[in-house]
Amino acid sequence: MNLRILKKLSKRAAPLLPLLDDKRKQFRAERQDSYTGMIIRARKHWERGRSSHPDLFNDDMLKRPARDGKGGWIYMTPPSHPLKGTIMVGAVSGYYEPEWDEQTSWEALECIVRDYFCDWSEDGPTPTRQFRTPSDVLRGAHDIVADRK
Repeated sequence: MNLRILKKLSKRAAPLLPLLDDKRKQFRAERQDSYTGMIIRARKHWERGRSSHPDLFNDDMLKRPARDGKGGWIYMTPPSHPLKGTIMVGAVSGYYEPEWDEQTSWEALECIVRDYFCDWSEDGPTPTRQFRTPSDVLRGAHDIVADRK
């Protein structure tokens, strides 16, 4: 999945969330202001930069020596921000130290649908339905809404 597809799927998921009793606030992401927990594997969208300190890199980054003769390292890391305009859901959680918690509407819908189609036992969750593609998740959401009517 890339950031563009995430934005389109979030747009499709947003009207389904209130029907599935997700009452969190919906809003559009601002540039470099909102965060996503999805791992974006399309390297075209990875953030790039230069550093002269090779010990600052972690395992999810790609690094290589700079080839322009100026020294240092060129690094790439998966994005942590969705595209501007991606529909997000968020709410304040916590009691003594409340914090803002947010995710894309696609992440929220996928979590609700996968949890609904699981049998919970002492051995752990057992999925009752397979979700291989985004259309399977959307179909599952429509089935949940139809069951509640």
